[in-house]
Amino acid sequence: MTGLEDDFCDIVRKARFGLSLAAEDAARRAGIDPARLAELEGGAEPTEEEARRLGEVLSLRGQALQAIAAGSYTPPEVAQRFGDFRVTPVFAEDVGAFCYAVSSPFGKFAVDAGGGAGRIRAALQGSPEAVLLTHGHRDHIAALPAFGAPAYAHPALAAEVRGTPLGDGEEIRGLQVLHCPGHSPDMLTFSGPGFAFVGDTLFAGSLGRARTPADYEALLQSARRILSLPPETALFSGHGPPTTVGAEREHNAFVGV
Repeated sequence: MTGLEDDFCDIVRKARFGLSLAAEDAARRAGIDPARLAELEGGAEPTEEEARRLGEVLSLRGQALQAIAAGSYTPPEVAQRFGDFRVTPVFAEDVGAFCYAVSSPFGKFAVDAGGGAGRIRAALQGSPEAVLLTHGHRDHIAALPAFGAPAYAHPALAAEVRGTPLGDGEEIRGLQVLHCPGHSPDMLTFSGPGFAFVGDTLFAGSLGRARTPADYEALLQSARRILSLPPETALFSGHGPPTTVGAEREHNAFVGV
């Protein structure tokens, strides 16, 4: 698995953009020189005081943000077997995203298809019978034609990929469908017994990107909905390592309890 998808500078930029807060305004409110904020958003290591001040201004969780800034947050190890379900993560280097091969009592299928088609087939010992799509960004659907399998997605994306539409609360292959807009309007989470595929809604320690205040608020609400699942639930994201609901309730810089 890779390291965390987002570091301190990524989180600060995402929160600031989501709030539509100009860098100069954020720096002024935090009592930080704008040039210094530019350095921090470029990857410079913050002091504890800088992390605390920016966390307050950007409504981020201070201790969680400081832990990520210090490099001290490591998400827990996550199983790949959940009863009769087996989940195999496949990292597609060409698009920098994870997709997942799933063997289950409901057949063999893939979640997302950004790349790694050969490794998905190897994990499943054959082609997937279906592909469930968390959302329609290229790094999650580019390899879909390589499978020739039926696709299942949010209605807006299903129309684009000639797939079957899925709505909130439906069930597919033993997984419950949760509509989780924010990063994109067509984002779905697929929740199974003890695990969930969350796409780019939630990363270990962080969230996906939202570009407007309305999208940002929707993203926060979607992440909170995911974190209402049982704490032991494993979360498989589109980017970065897997984590758990319990770990993110405690360590996510954006949302938690």
